[in-house]
Amino acid sequence: MLIFTGICMAGCQKENVAPDSTPTKANPKSSPSTNLNQDTISNDTTRGYLRLQLAKDAVNADNILLEFSPAAKCSYSGSEDARTFQGMGQVSLSSLSSDNVALAINSLPLSTKGTVVGLVVNAKSTGAYKLNLSAIHTIPASIDIWLKDKYKKDSLDFRQYPSYAFNITADTNTFGSHRFSVVMRAHH
Repeated sequence: MLIFTGICMAGCQKENVAPDSTPTKANPKSSPSTNLNQDTISNDTTRGYLRLQLAKDAVNADNILLEFSPAAKCSYSGSEDARTFQGMGQVSLSSLSSDNVALAINSLPLSTKGTVVGLVVNAKSTGAYKLNLSAIHTIPASIDIWLKDKYKKDSLDFRQYPSYAFNITADTNTFGSHRFSVVMRAHH
């Protein structure tokens, strides 16, 4: 049995997000790309949440919550967020705050220019897994929600395709904090 642990390097970043002309496998229209401009970006007034799940099978799964509130901080706040505590389960999913704290509940503002939230995906064994968008609550349809996979150089329109199948192997690039992110932006 392999035990994978990830180092939290990427975080929830307020970044300008623009469509890329490169087609994707899941949606040939467009895929998100990020501009690492760290300028101050105004926040949306959107309140709502996304619930994400990492699943190996019907029994082995872990869930996280991304909660959007205009007054929330992007960095870790003990009064807004809940840290991830490693359990004994077969899979582990976390989101990252802007200061790289692994979170089970991540409260943050939704930027009008785009919001990127890093994910930490870990498992105790290699094999097939799924990342699922299991709930969307009061996020307007005008906000695109993408799952970005750096390893496969792919992205998925998470609203249209709420489940993404992938493999974890012995290659350290297939798990941890560097592979997946959720990218949200208003479409034009």
